[in-house]
Amino acid sequence: MDTNSHGLLSVAAVTTMDKVMNRQIRCSLSLANATALTEPPQVPDTPIETLYVHIPFCHTLCRYCSFHKVKFDESLARAYFVALRQEITAVLRMGYRFNRVYLGGGTTTILEDELIKTIELIRSMTPIREVTCESDPFYFRQGNPEHLRGLIDRMSIGVQSFEDRILKATGRFEKFGSGREQADYISQAIQLFPTVNLDMMYGFAGQTPDSVYRDLEQAMALAPEQITTYPLTPGIGKNRKKCAPIMGPDRYLWHQFISVRHCLGQSFDQQFPWNFNRRQPGLTAHKYVLDGEDCLGVGSGAFGRFGQRFFVSSFDIHDYIAGIHANPNLPGIRFEKQLDSKALRRHELMIMMGHGYLDAAQFKAHSGQNLWQALPLEMAYLMACGALAKQGINYRVTEFGQFLALKMFAGFLSGMDYLREQASAGCHRYAT
Repeated sequence: MDTNSHGLLSVAAVTTMDKVMNRQIRCSLSLANATALTEPPQVPDTPIETLYVHIPFCHTLCRYCSFHKVKFDESLARAYFVALRQEITAVLRMGYRFNRVYLGGGTTTILEDELIKTIELIRSMTPIREVTCESDPFYFRQGNPEHLRGLIDRMSIGVQSFEDRILKATGRFEKFGSGREQADYISQAIQLFPTVNLDMMYGFAGQTPDSVYRDLEQAMALAPEQITTYPLTPGIGKNRKKCAPIMGPDRYLWHQFISVRHCLGQSFDQQFPWNFNRRQPGLTAHKYVLDGEDCLGVGSGAFGRFGQRFFVSSFDIHDYIAGIHANPNLPGIRFEKQLDSKALRRHELMIMMGHGYLDAAQFKAHSGQNLWQALPLEMAYLMACGALAKQGINYRVTEFGQFLALKMFAGFLSGMDYLREQASAGCHRYAT
């Protein structure tokens, strides 16, 4: 089947899937049955994969970004970092252990000295295999990134696009400079850190497969170790309206996805349909932070999940700081929600599809059911639309199936936006 005819099929199949996913997100990720946490979660016997650290301050607020963030106020931000380190200390003293640390935001580097203290604290208290930090490109002009050398293993830089037209439409041109300027900043970063990831997006209004290809060619020319690229994801709440003026039609995404694969496939290996590693001997594989593994979040606006429980911290920064000071020996988690087993199985299916292969024995060992017992409707749909090809008792994910996995991942991000929207409105309204 050629890409044109498959593109026509994908419109109907993806439209159906999007509608079903939006319904499932509103059901499974509703905080209507969230409850106030009465005691801290039990410390697991084995390390939790990721400690997520949220830093919610920005100088300017991008209209399409739905992450928990507030306008930068230095005195409030410094008080926040003090409370954040108190929470991290409490979590580690309780016996929680982690393989990775991921610092996200917001603008993580907004107070460089506070960020350094926070990373040094973590590294002094527990061995960590990898520290990842998000950054904007402009930090490499106005900051002192050399001070972070040796503290950060993987720097993930949000570029989104090198096309000046798109940078202007999204407000990033005035904030971070032209595409050429940002490319210069990234070249500096690549000299400093073992792994640099470029976050790119497509699906903007006016983009074509050719313009997406050219955009990614510029990204590849910088020779980062990793490129993460996925469609502009507007969420399913208020953020969708804010994104509407800069979004292109959904029906164009299939051809843009093919363009991404053709471009990056020249010198990068696909880890997920949204994540590519530069092809070179001995390169350490770095997993994307939201790859289905357990995570504990610290800081205002942080989420966490391990086992079948989902945890939410306060989205009010003053409330978060006061809560940490009042309970300095406890994590800042305020609310928890029991997750439905079926929702977890769907998430595992998405991750397996992203890897390109459904291992039936592995799925059964993990869930206690085979794929068709656990997810009969989902498997029937994926087989019917050509997303899977049977190989013995296992399944190979087709190119169209990888596109669906990408759309599932975008739906997962939309679900996170939906959670933030509810939590920002006040978890107490949803607690029973």
